[in-house]
Amino acid sequence: MKRLRLGAVLHFLIAIGHIGCLFALDEAFEAYGIREIMHQMVAGHFWMLYALTIGLVLAFILAGCYALSATGDIRHLPLTRLAIITVVVLYSLRALAGGISCIYDFRWLQFISSLVPAIIAWSYWPGTMRTFASKHKNY
Repeated sequence: MKRLRLGAVLHFLIAIGHIGCLFALDEAFEAYGIREIMHQMVAGHFWMLYALTIGLVLAFILAGCYALSATGDIRHLPLTRLAIITVVVLYSLRALAGGISCIYDFRWLQFISSLVPAIIAWSYWPGTMRTFASKHKNY
């Protein structure tokens, strides 16, 4: 349960970080080397970058809430186990892709941005187990 709580805290911190990025989106995109891609993606509709970032904030908060639901710290949310499994799969893929990227072009920001998803996947892993689910009636 401590690991799931750690995952929830990390998600809430990531959400806060993304809220902070709302005040300097171009600088954040530039730091990650995705400024041009993001601008091309929205085709001149810059408000979409803010909408996307707010959507990410909400998704990170929701993922954190699912971890707290799995531990029984908040009320049961629907499809909790499926949500936990989804988080583990997506973050494992993100960590793997980032790790491979670091092999070809190592940057500390990319390394940390790959390490955090690996830690989140590890912290959510206990929630994927059926034995964990059967021990927690709120699951």
